[in-house]
Amino acid sequence: MPDHLAPQEVLSRGLDDLRRVTGLPLVMGGLVRSREHFTISELRGALTTSLHQLRVRQGEGLGGKTLATRRPAAVSAYPRSAAITHRYDRWVAPERLQSVVSIPVGAEGRQPSAIVYLCDRRSERLGLAVVDAARPVLAGLAADLGAATAVEERVRAISLRAAPATDDPHDLARELRQVADLTTDPSTRARLEAVLARLPGQGARRPAGPHPLGRREVEVLRLAEEGATNVEIADALGLVESTVKSYMKSAMAKLGAENRVKAARAARTQGLLD
Repeated sequence: MPDHLAPQEVLSRGLDDLRRVTGLPLVMGGLVRSREHFTISELRGALTTSLHQLRVRQGEGLGGKTLATRRPAAVSAYPRSAAITHRYDRWVAPERLQSVVSIPVGAEGRQPSAIVYLCDRRSERLGLAVVDAARPVLAGLAADLGAATAVEERVRAISLRAAPATDDPHDLARELRQVADLTTDPSTRARLEAVLARLPGQGARRPAGPHPLGRREVEVLRLAEEGATNVEIADALGLVESTVKSYMKSAMAKLGAENRVKAARAARTQGLLD
């Protein structure tokens, strides 16, 4: 099994987190690879397979509207809404959707890396509480998708020897380290380390930095040192519990520690938590 997350896997995990924190019956989404369309590739809570692999064109339906405007869009009575086209009604109908919000994932006003839907089968408009619960997950998903996509593109270029012959290995290493600084996903960072080790002259070194731990790993260890549980750490940092566990697992591996207590102690001894 690979020790990294590809963009599709990042999206899949993000949808799991979104459904858990919002409590909605259905969340779904797809990666955006084109300005003209995207495909709904991941669904959580679907009653049927009618929407799976549905290609949504720019300007058509709710998601197509979001792709065109690069802004969130919402309806509270999907079958009757005059705010969207109804090109995809035959695929939406089996899911009995009423209230739906489509959200671009990525930097505001720029081409999104994905579009996700928050869906309810009741006609009440989705409230602020749902949106607030989703916001930190969406922010983390945007960062991780951006980093995973950058890594995927660069690794493909390196693996296929598609990079220009003038590329210096040290320049490639520096670029990959810059990508590592952007990611909040420990698994993506682990993939970067593996790629860096394959570059000439890099050996098995970790990405350069003041110490081997990322910012989030340090924050998680500091709170763990104080006795906080994973749930308490997640609340304090605006994360979900599964992400906290990923950071803790990554930090333990880097420090060669068997458990969280030993990891925090080792980090403190090495001056990594100062």
